[in-house]
Amino acid sequence: MAVLTVAVVIGVAAGNYLGRMSTNSAAPPIDATSPSGKHGNQPSVVREERSEHASAADRLPERRDLKAEASQPSADTHSSPTENPNASKPEEHSTHSSAALLEPRKPRGLAGGRELAQSRSSNLIALTFDAGASSAPTASLLDTLRSAGLHVTFFLTGKWCERNETLVRRIANEGHEIANHTYSHPDLRKLSSEAIREELTKTDEIVTRITGQHCAPYFRPPYGSRDRRVIEAARQAGFTCVYWSVDSWDAFKRGITPDEIKTRVLSKAKAGDIVLMHCGSPATAEALPEIIQELESRGLRIVPVSELLSSQE
Repeated sequence: MAVLTVAVVIGVAAGNYLGRMSTNSAAPPIDATSPSGKHGNQPSVVREERSEHASAADRLPERRDLKAEASQPSADTHSSPTENPNASKPEEHSTHSSAALLEPRKPRGLAGGRELAQSRSSNLIALTFDAGASSAPTASLLDTLRSAGLHVTFFLTGKWCERNETLVRRIANEGHEIANHTYSHPDLRKLSSEAIREELTKTDEIVTRITGQHCAPYFRPPYGSRDRRVIEAARQAGFTCVYWSVDSWDAFKRGITPDEIKTRVLSKAKAGDIVLMHCGSPATAEALPEIIQELESRGLRIVPVSELLSSQE
């Protein structure tokens, strides 16, 4: 009887032990990375990470659209963008090469080279007009400026002058300042220093032949493309680089409207600014009267670049 009782006790104990071992081997390991030490937290973390990546992916099309907008052909980069010198465009535009997608052309000085983009004037502002392609709206621009009694600065290419001698004479005869925009509107960074000087010298000779006056000492690099070597080569030819602090985008944004130009210029312009616009933009010719009216209502006086810059000397 005693033997039977001992056997039963041993059997029960062995069964309990084997049952506990089976249960432990079936349980999943505890996730050591879980803050709570409980199972099942890791999947929620994965879902959050996926959600974050999905949000970033959702923003990618918007970024691509901005890049596409920034790389659209421009009428002149400057280009500003900012703008592709090899792109097809209605107006040759000084496009500044820039990583910024929404502001392709940013005014900035170049270390080791003298460049002008803004003045410390308290009440003067310069309107500037680049000419390198179409001349169709130029007469309208000149009519508006004459009606307003204003003088501004025109940056002309030599080829444009050769095609539009009557307009060049009118620009000079009506008291506007003529500056140099090179002869053939190249990316000056791709030229030798000697070729840069030839581009500027040839245009100066053409302007002098047509108007009897030089277009020194100011020049604007096509597409806004310049570096220290370009600025130094221009200096050796007697020219100082004039950039800009406000870009109307009239040659950068395809299909820009007069209202868009007006809004962009007036939302940014302030005393001391140099504003970039283009002779080949019909939208600019249409927007110009209201731009002038609003700038003057703010107490700003519109002047040529030389007068703006002399105000800080």
